[in-house]
Amino acid sequence: MAIRPVFPILRQAAALLFLFSCTVLNAQKKFPIGAEVWGGYSYLRFEATKLGFSDQLNLNGWNGGASLPNLYEGLGLAVDISGHYTSEMEEYNFLIGPQYSYKLMGMRLYGHALFGKARDRLRQPGTTNLEPSDLHKAAALGGGVDVPLGDRFSFRAIQADYVFTNAFGTTQHNLRFSTGLIVRFGKR
Repeated sequence: MAIRPVFPILRQAAALLFLFSCTVLNAQKKFPIGAEVWGGYSYLRFEATKLGFSDQLNLNGWNGGASLPNLYEGLGLAVDISGHYTSEMEEYNFLIGPQYSYKLMGMRLYGHALFGKARDRLRQPGTTNLEPSDLHKAAALGGGVDVPLGDRFSFRAIQADYVFTNAFGTTQHNLRFSTGLIVRFGKR
């Protein structure tokens, strides 16, 4: 039995996000507030022993999002979307929440508390016609360091998050590390 993709429109959404970012970059002088879009590589250490696996799982994938980093004196809003994969399972996170930023020695340090949903899918077909899948609440507490590469671009050196999920009725305490490129537009 073939494994079906959970989100077949994911590539189309990423392409639309890229096109939207390029369009907004052209109109950035007219945008009244500062905003950022970012994307990159992500690693998730998933606590899978509670789901019957013999050890924890190491999932590789992507992480991206958008933020309004300075709505009021460093306090902003962040949206975080990620997907992580291994041969045994996959996890998608859809999170939103407050973020606080602080500039130190030319770098930007930030911390956030994000809340939302996660979708986990076990990728071991053969027991039923449908692979086991679960949509549940999730939260991430963490932060990171951004290094500027110019006026419009920055490098996200590290984003580290402690991710709480509740897959299949059991609580997992996971670690997520991400890195990537940030594109800024609008007011700085």
